[in-house]
Amino acid sequence: MKITQRMLKEWVNIPENILEVTNQKIIEVESFGPLNESTDLVIGHVLTCEDHPNSDHLHVTTVDLGDRVDQIVCGAENVAKGQYVIVAQVGTVLPGDFKIKASKIRGEASNGMICSLKELGLDDKYIPSAFKDGIFHFEKPQKIGTPGLEALALEGWVMELGLTPNRADLLSVLGFAYDLASMTNQKVNQKTFKIIETNAVNPVKIDIETEGCGTYHTRYFESLTIKESPWWLKSALLANDMKPINNVVDISNYVLLEYGTPLHMFDANKVKTNHVLVRNAIEGEKVITLDEQERVLNSKDVVITNTKEVIAIGGVMGLYNTMIDDKTTQVILEAAYFDPKSILQTSKRLNLRSEASLRFERGVDDQRVILGLERATELLIELADAKVAKNVNSKIYQKIENPKVSIPKNYFNEKLGVNITEKQLLEYFDAYNYIYEVNKEGYIVEAPSYRRDLLIKADFLEEIARIYGLDNIPNQTIYNVTKGKLSFKQKRIRGLRHYLADLGLNEIISYSLIAKPDVHRYQNLGESISILMPLSEDKNTLRQSLVHGLLETVKYNQARQQASVAIFEIGNCFAKDIETMHLGIALSGNWHKNAWKKQEFKTDFYVLKGILDSAFSPLGIEFGYVSTNHIEAYHPYRQANITYNGNVIGQIAELHPLETKALGITPTVVLDIDLKPLLVQSAQVLYSPMSRYPNIDRDLAIVVDETVTADELIKMIEQTARKNLVKINVFDVYQGSHIEKGKKSIAFNLVFNDVDKTLESDDVDQLMKKITNRLSFSYKATIRN
Repeated sequence: MKITQRMLKEWVNIPENILEVTNQKIIEVESFGPLNESTDLVIGHVLTCEDHPNSDHLHVTTVDLGDRVDQIVCGAENVAKGQYVIVAQVGTVLPGDFKIKASKIRGEASNGMICSLKELGLDDKYIPSAFKDGIFHFEKPQKIGTPGLEALALEGWVMELGLTPNRADLLSVLGFAYDLASMTNQKVNQKTFKIIETNAVNPVKIDIETEGCGTYHTRYFESLTIKESPWWLKSALLANDMKPINNVVDISNYVLLEYGTPLHMFDANKVKTNHVLVRNAIEGEKVITLDEQERVLNSKDVVITNTKEVIAIGGVMGLYNTMIDDKTTQVILEAAYFDPKSILQTSKRLNLRSEASLRFERGVDDQRVILGLERATELLIELADAKVAKNVNSKIYQKIENPKVSIPKNYFNEKLGVNITEKQLLEYFDAYNYIYEVNKEGYIVEAPSYRRDLLIKADFLEEIARIYGLDNIPNQTIYNVTKGKLSFKQKRIRGLRHYLADLGLNEIISYSLIAKPDVHRYQNLGESISILMPLSEDKNTLRQSLVHGLLETVKYNQARQQASVAIFEIGNCFAKDIETMHLGIALSGNWHKNAWKKQEFKTDFYVLKGILDSAFSPLGIEFGYVSTNHIEAYHPYRQANITYNGNVIGQIAELHPLETKALGITPTVVLDIDLKPLLVQSAQVLYSPMSRYPNIDRDLAIVVDETVTADELIKMIEQTARKNLVKINVFDVYQGSHIEKGKKSIAFNLVFNDVDKTLESDDVDQLMKKITNRLSFSYKATIRN
């Protein structure tokens, strides 16, 4: 938002240190400087204009500058006798540090320059067509010798504000004036409008059938004349990088800058009826906007209609079918309040961003829109010769009210560490135009309608700090600092990160948002959660698994010739009423490669399982693995649920071949587990000394049904010999010759020990016999020689 000295001084007295006040107490200033860098420009009157004797395109002019008459050679085709022009005198400096000097041009003396708008620093695209290829001249006589920049309304400074999203009130000169007045202990000059109505009554009827429109006001005009705007109006728009178009459009843009209230004007004859209906669009409804582009609407868009057809997209853009043109004589002027969220969604989806939609998105003052309407009415009467019908017709669907916030009496002093008296505090409230009550406990405060961002007491604290002066708040040392330390959860997560990184895995951080159709692709935690205003449709729903981001990273790296990828992520996953921290790991390509020995060790299901077990076994956490095939994106025979204390906490799997093909990656294994039950502090680990007695190893190979898992057998063996069995490993699984079809051989290595004595062979033989008997009874297992 740009604030010009010329517009601001109509509302408040401007302090000399305006830059300092704005930076320290209002908002950060991004740039500050003169509106136009030219110096010593004056208005001149062209007395004579003759062709240059030594040129076919130059002119020799004499120009009255008030205190003298100078001869100036000019090359513009449109220079003529009798014009009132802008003259750069000898010594004048124009934009670009171009200094004017006395010279001779083809033998004729030239003491200055008659200026074009381009030479004064205006951008080509904003210069009116009549002055694009020549000098600028005034339509009406001007006072000779007076400052040229004042006549062009380009004098004074311009300040660009670095606005934050919450300060919608600063998107207008009036809004800035209110804040400046608060900081400088003055009142804003309230304008009165000179409006003379005709005897005709405003015929427009209004109905609202959507929550997207809070209030809607109209004025009705006749005998309106479309013509060029006066230069002061054009200049105000040019200073804000707006292109002047015609008096009617320029008036609406000027009021937008002045009051921050977007307006829209309809050609009343093209509207066809005097009935305006504000409703939600019909799904798939098509319209052609002012830029002559067809737009497809949805049921969340707010539209203005004549009850039969759409005539504008509310708060975003008007339509081609009711646009103002050179033949327009009757106008319906709209001033309305639209719901900010609705406008943001519509303008973003349709890619229609404008100065008007920006203000509606941030939230306009619903009580000020009527002021904007009346100011535009006054200007239309003055500059477009309009005749205005009686009455402002209005419809209020819902009123917007700021909350009343209760604040304890000592709140401000305690939080700021200062001593503000109650009298001074109430003066601050008055300066901000707050509505307030004082009681024994404190204050009940309500912000004015133009400050919709003040919702809680902390918001008011910030405002009091601003007006008191942040530089006046003393810095104090904080004593009795509590020594910080990591919680058990933080220590465990940090240890897990370090361990996985030490193994050679790289940690990633991926997006928490994914496309809604993919949310249950790898895990279903519950009802999905979609955000209201997504940046894009492929990132509109919170993830329920970390696998999405892991696979995207694998795909990205392998597309860039990084064949082997080993990555992990620790992050939150979400469902309705659920937010839980997960660990995800993905391996693809080689786990290890020895180029010298030409050895490669490929990643697979068991490598990933080993990584998980080795990370948690030292912590006393043992996982179970139960074969499953319920996730279609995983290999049907190479996926398992990971269990802990009898509960499923995640999955480990190899991707389905069709999934890897669709992603364009090599075979990949992944896991995703919920860390929540693993981050609870367990009972203290007790020390157990190593046994002084030797271990005894035995191998056991049995033949069982191919449907029996090694895990089932291990559990049975551990139950049978749990007192003396200290370790058990599977070292072979075999199906083939000498093994009956439908059977398989599984070989175990068992390690036995007794902490109280040396085990004899007979003791171990008896244990082995118990084990084989139980396996034979439960699984019809036979010992393989």
